[in-house]
Amino acid sequence: MNKKLFYIIFISFSLLVIPKDVLATSYDNRHVCKNFELAGAHTDGTIAHVSCYDSYDSAKDAMNRNGASDLIIIDERSNPRIVDAMYALVDLTVNGLTYFYESPTLITRQYMAINTGPSYGGSDAAFIEVNPSNFAAKVKIANFTGWISEDSYEIVPLNFVKSSSSYTITSEGIRHNYIKNIQEYSSLGGRTIGPKPDMLGNGTYFSYDGHYFYTSLLNMLKDYKNGNYNNSVNKNNPYYNYYMYLSNHSKTTYSSVNIDEYTKALGYSMNVYGDKAKFGSSRLYGMGTFFYNSQQKYGINAVLSYSLSRNETGNGTSNLAVNKMPLIIMLVLLIVFMVMLLNGIHMDTVTQLIGNILDQLLVINIME
Repeated sequence: MNKKLFYIIFISFSLLVIPKDVLATSYDNRHVCKNFELAGAHTDGTIAHVSCYDSYDSAKDAMNRNGASDLIIIDERSNPRIVDAMYALVDLTVNGLTYFYESPTLITRQYMAINTGPSYGGSDAAFIEVNPSNFAAKVKIANFTGWISEDSYEIVPLNFVKSSSSYTITSEGIRHNYIKNIQEYSSLGGRTIGPKPDMLGNGTYFSYDGHYFYTSLLNMLKDYKNGNYNNSVNKNNPYYNYYMYLSNHSKTTYSSVNIDEYTKALGYSMNVYGDKAKFGSSRLYGMGTFFYNSQQKYGINAVLSYSLSRNETGNGTSNLAVNKMPLIIMLVLLIVFMVMLLNGIHMDTVTQLIGNILDQLLVINIME
């Protein structure tokens, strides 16, 4: 038989025998199997069928036995969705606000929430495992390992990842790079977070804890799944960012004048008067003395308090900072006053009352 004719017959037969969804670039409408499909997510963006299973557990067992790094499990019972993968990242831009829990039951909440919208740089995390009873995913992000609910993420197989968070090391420092979406070739820039770490050479690295760095996402995910850092380039010498681990009770060497000068350098030349922030006005203007005096009295780093205030109030210009600040202060004072009254705590002056609030809320409950 002519070789060219043989290939034509073979390809035609393959198109008739192999279901059209067995090799595809999307799983949104994929229904190759009745229940769960084990498939391969290839670097060219295609999904190749491996086998069908009646239950997730049997598909999981088969995936583990096979061991190929590109394997995924697709739940095709209703709306097809990737529910597990050998190695993957998770897209956290699904809801924009993601709640993290310390157990797969999602009952005990470890953190209130992380804003995982694309504008905040928390759009991706490392995928570690899934809980089959509710398909909560165990992920790693910002040095926190915990569980997130089924509706707050999308598994993206490593071969389908087009961009991810990373770090760039140069002779000048360490820069954290942010991305908009791991399923797109996207970048949101980044920020230099400190001087060059001595244990890292120049180049690009991956890390979802900011301590151990990898030149390969695959090696990083292997370690995360195994609970070690054996493949990291600095496995015996973790990096700790100075400001992230600086004690809240340290004292800054910057003065109140330095803080006010920094506020002016941000473009603010007046405080907010009335209920509307004018151009160039900020609630933080001229507040350097307040932050510095709080440090001296309550032992809370003045620059740390100032930085948190900038972050939470949009440099003192947010609607809450401008219009609701007096109301919030009054409500807090009222609540604390009632608690103190019920507990027989007596304060003679407003200054003592405010001091007690700072002492109890900031030093004990918040800053520890």
